[in-house]
Amino acid sequence: MQNKGFLLVIEGIDGTGKTTLAARLAERIRRTGRSVALLREPTDGPYGRRIRSLAKEGRQDILPEEELELFIQDRIQNCRENIQPALERGECVVLDRYYLSTVAYQGALGLDPQMILERNEKIAIIPDLVLLLDTPVQDGLSRIAASRPAGPDLFENRLYLERVRSIFLGIKRPFIRVLDATRDRDSVFRSAWAVVRQNLENRHQPAPEKPVKKDE
Repeated sequence: MQNKGFLLVIEGIDGTGKTTLAARLAERIRRTGRSVALLREPTDGPYGRRIRSLAKEGRQDILPEEELELFIQDRIQNCRENIQPALERGECVVLDRYYLSTVAYQGALGLDPQMILERNEKIAIIPDLVLLLDTPVQDGLSRIAASRPAGPDLFENRLYLERVRSIFLGIKRPFIRVLDATRDRDSVFRSAWAVVRQNLENRHQPAPEKPVKKDE
């Protein structure tokens, strides 16, 4: 089914500025007159709350396969209740993390990234555009330490994030654009907005008329 809206996803390892960029892009898109739904994953639903709890408390009592199922169920619910209805209304959905994060983060725990990708693309709405913010892991951790005095949570140890980043950069899909997130946030925003604006304009341009064949 062709959606009338536009699904924009912001991805990347922790500390790249995803949440800030998602909010800024949502506001900038609204200024063009488009309706925007700003969402995030994991969601605030029952599966999402369980995932967030695991991120803080640890995974000692859950297998990676079980955690993957939580992400899948959270995503199914999010697509059904939030993303698809917004797209059908013609809104631009800006999503802070989506299934590529599951591929990277759960893949870094030892699951097969290709398997995770294939499972998700069977149940998830395919994005129109993914902006993958990339920065060296140490830079991301330094930003986290500066903004969270209590220290990084259990998702954010260095070796783990190195594996996450490697998987992110290895995912090949035509809708992914990698952006250099080592720059200041205003520069990243300007680059991101240029890509988003072009994609929105291309998406909403009318299709060219087919030439009319003259009768011989």
